[in-house]
Amino acid sequence: MKEKIKELFSKTKADSVLIRNFSNYFDPAFYYFTGLYREKYENNFLVLQKNKKPLIISSSLEGAGIPKSKNYLVKTAKSGKELIKILKKELKGKNIGLNFNLYPVNSLNALKKEFKNKKFIDSSKELNSIRSVKTKQEIKKIKQACKITEKTFSEMKKLFRIGMTEMQLANELEFTAKKFGAEELAFPLIVASGKNSAVPHHNTSNKKIRKNTLILIDFGVKYKGYCSDLTRMFFSGKTPKKINELYEKVFESKKLAENELGQGKDYSKAFQKANNFIKKNLKQKLMHDIGHGLGIEVHDSPKKNFGKKTILKENMVLTVEPGYYNKKIAGIRIEDDYLITKNGFKRLSSAPKKITEI
Repeated sequence: MKEKIKELFSKTKADSVLIRNFSNYFDPAFYYFTGLYREKYENNFLVLQKNKKPLIISSSLEGAGIPKSKNYLVKTAKSGKELIKILKKELKGKNIGLNFNLYPVNSLNALKKEFKNKKFIDSSKELNSIRSVKTKQEIKKIKQACKITEKTFSEMKKLFRIGMTEMQLANELEFTAKKFGAEELAFPLIVASGKNSAVPHHNTSNKKIRKNTLILIDFGVKYKGYCSDLTRMFFSGKTPKKINELYEKVFESKKLAENELGQGKDYSKAFQKANNFIKKNLKQKLMHDIGHGLGIEVHDSPKKNFGKKTILKENMVLTVEPGYYNKKIAGIRIEDDYLITKNGFKRLSSAPKKITEI
């Protein structure tokens, strides 16, 4: 993380960067720089400075439970007054960077009252940017998250029963993934059967899955804080010819998008290639972007760009997920995860060329 902190301060105008975990939402940068699970350390602060170890400022209660590490320092505050006192001592320089994307207005105003001699600036873009290129350790964790997800999908024939509900199948998948080493789901698992598959972000329901039904499953897990995100298609019976043809077209659009991945290439070209193919062959525009970055967050940097220019760098990790949605027929989405390399890409997952019949 020493190099990442150095990179951060080469990009931001801040003299110090202050990261805070709030009770209702957590800053991914806190985990990124400490390796400490955000959910366990709510309302903790993290101070970053050039050429210094990250400093965690915690309460006396939570601070005692923070593991000792050579990667960060820890100070504890017994009260709010003591917390402010520590911050006034540790926040060096005039410009203090915050993640404005996650910092509430009321909390920012409270800081301004206490630190009238400081200027608070937005460092959210820089914090996201340095996370877009992954380290070897991060890539290893994402690979394992993908491996767990694919291994769980391979159990579908054992897990699925005609008549079970979407929610029951989702629960079986989650339990199996945790059995294989997942810490938790990366996002609410989507099981969409029949016409529900034509709703891109369907809320998994208590609808029973009958025989001869198409099933879309959008599923990812976390492993040591890092996410996977895969979408697979299943059919409870013999897949009709029309459905197979739709799948083949979406699969082909994914291959065209893949060809646009690589160091120095423009991610938006992947969207354009898939979108043009689907418009020509399926008479429909892509309803969502071609993909997104993947890491600590399931929608990590590079963020969704909807066709806007985004130059890819070596060791970025991202998804490709073209889809076709027709309420009268069904929805088809295929999603894999990719590592960007000097010469192109490496698949971290591999969707089957045909719908899996269960």
